[in-house]
Amino acid sequence: MELLWELQKIDLSLRGIKEERDRYPKEIKKLDENQNIEKERVQKEREKIELLEKERRRKEGHLNLEQEKIKRAEGRMFEVKTNKEYQALLSEIEAIKEANGREEEEILQVMDEIDELKKDLSKREKEMAITLEKIGGEKRKMEERMAQDDSVWKQQMERREVVSKQIESKLLKLYNTLKEKRQGIGVVSVKQETCQGCFVNVPPQMFIEVQKNNTLIRCPNCNRILYWEGDGKTE
Repeated sequence: MELLWELQKIDLSLRGIKEERDRYPKEIKKLDENQNIEKERVQKEREKIELLEKERRRKEGHLNLEQEKIKRAEGRMFEVKTNKEYQALLSEIEAIKEANGREEEEILQVMDEIDELKKDLSKREKEMAITLEKIGGEKRKMEERMAQDDSVWKQQMERREVVSKQIESKLLKLYNTLKEKRQGIGVVSVKQETCQGCFVNVPPQMFIEVQKNNTLIRCPNCNRILYWEGDGKTE
């Protein structure tokens, strides 16, 4: 019975490790997704700033061209021969200057927006660095636990093989059958006259016999093998 109980504890330990192994890839994937979300968010802000910078350069380039037009128009003022031509040229220059004034205002607005976005980006990059470091730390801890689990798995499998060989084949077969049918639990402890597998009370006389741990006794309700995990004294 002692060996059967040990085997059950080993199998429960292995099941726990397997559940952890199944969970790790999902958790790592989730951490990677969170990492990518942070990076994409910052990248979008960078791209927005780059688009505004591009727009600013385009407007500044256009403004330079328009200022060149003013210079050329002012140069032609000395060539005009009539007052009508002179007034027309003046109107053309004023119109260009007004348009340039509006464009200069637009450029300043874009520059202000860029400055604000850069401040936000700097803050976001710092937050991202902290978040990524935290995620990296969680991943490292998980990888350490995975390595530890692999080590424990190996040790438990080796111990399971040793224990299994010491159990009578018929008893081992029964245990494996029960374990398969009862959610991985073939042997359960009894506490306060209650089966810890199905939580149904066992008869008093049966409970007394279970505490001796020298006879194969099965729960009348769930059919699992009962084990007394104590000092052999009646509670």
